[in-house]
Amino acid sequence: MIQLEKELKRMNRRELVDIIYQLKKNEQELQGEIDNLKNEIQNQRIRISLAGSIADASMSVTNVFSVAQMTADVYLREIACMKEDTEKECARRIEEAEQKVQDILKDGKKKFTALKKHYKQAYAKWQQLQAEITALEQKKQRTLGEGTDNG
Repeated sequence: MIQLEKELKRMNRRELVDIIYQLKKNEQELQGEIDNLKNEIQNQRIRISLAGSIADASMSVTNVFSVAQMTADVYLREIACMKEDTEKECARRIEEAEQKVQDILKDGKKKFTALKKHYKQAYAKWQQLQAEITALEQKKQRTLGEGTDNG
């Protein structure tokens, strides 16, 4: 039961709506069956009152309860099947999601490594250019200094 609750919490809104929709659909079908059974009960009551026989009434009520029990059994089996199918589907989706996470992490690590390498190269180039600029500025200063000494 706890596992099912965890799986339900992990499900997205669409999946939960689908489950609720199926349960609501089943509820409506069962309500229709209940209404039919109520009609049958009403008809049985009429027959009982017409027959006037306690034995006949007993047989009629027994049939109604048998039909109601069969309907309940079918409903419970259907719910059990839906639960099993839902649990399998949840497990499959969880497995897929975990695999996607692993793939994303692996891809992210590759991209991070590539960016780190690119950054180191760019930084080394920047340091090289900075050294060249400093050397040129020093050369310019010396050149300017020599020009003022001669003039």
